[in-house]
Amino acid sequence: MKEVLLVDDELAVRKGVRDFLVAEGFSVRTARDGEDALKKFSDARPDIVLLDVMMPKLNGFRTCEEIRRMDASVPVIFLTAKDSDLDQIRGLGLGGDDYVSKDVSEAVLLARVNRALERSRRQDEQRATHGGEKIRLGSVTVDLRTLRVCEEDTEIAVLTRTEADLLKCLDAKRGELVLFSDLIVALRGNGYACEDEMLYVHMSHLRGKLGAASEKISTKRGVGYVLSR
Repeated sequence: MKEVLLVDDELAVRKGVRDFLVAEGFSVRTARDGEDALKKFSDARPDIVLLDVMMPKLNGFRTCEEIRRMDASVPVIFLTAKDSDLDQIRGLGLGGDDYVSKDVSEAVLLARVNRALERSRRQDEQRATHGGEKIRLGSVTVDLRTLRVCEEDTEIAVLTRTEADLLKCLDAKRGELVLFSDLIVALRGNGYACEDEMLYVHMSHLRGKLGAASEKISTKRGVGYVLSR
């Protein structure tokens, strides 16, 4: 049974989403705000987090940042009434895996949750199979098991799941042009409503975390990216 941590300051939302997910076979813990969520996340790591944005004490964006400091790989889906492009871009850039409006149908929410969990399962299997797999970029090394970025012997950053996937896609075709459209499909799966702007945000964060090695990723304007050999 997969465990969901549902975070929302509205009791009606918590009850409605919890009851639906429980009926679908999930175990659900709830939190009423960001501080409560971080405590419960620290006490017992869930399989996935559904996270509201507008909350008292600690909003969803800051809560996501803190969750990512504790665990770079757990799927986080923003579940919120705020659905502007800028909010989505910010949320995904902070490490969110998806962004779902509160008025979305239960069937769509369930599909998004299941897809995020399946993606997480596949990546866990890949890490178990290729536990020592690393990507080397000059003096920078990215450990795909821990998602940690090190320059020589010093840790300089921790990637999110999406950033690591993006780098893996580029590394698989190192020296070749990888189209924006191919990257979006590889990262999110067919049928995911993802705009180019969100891919640009993930790339911006990835480059920022790679330090000097970011120079190895070049942009072919309007077409795609190339990771140099």
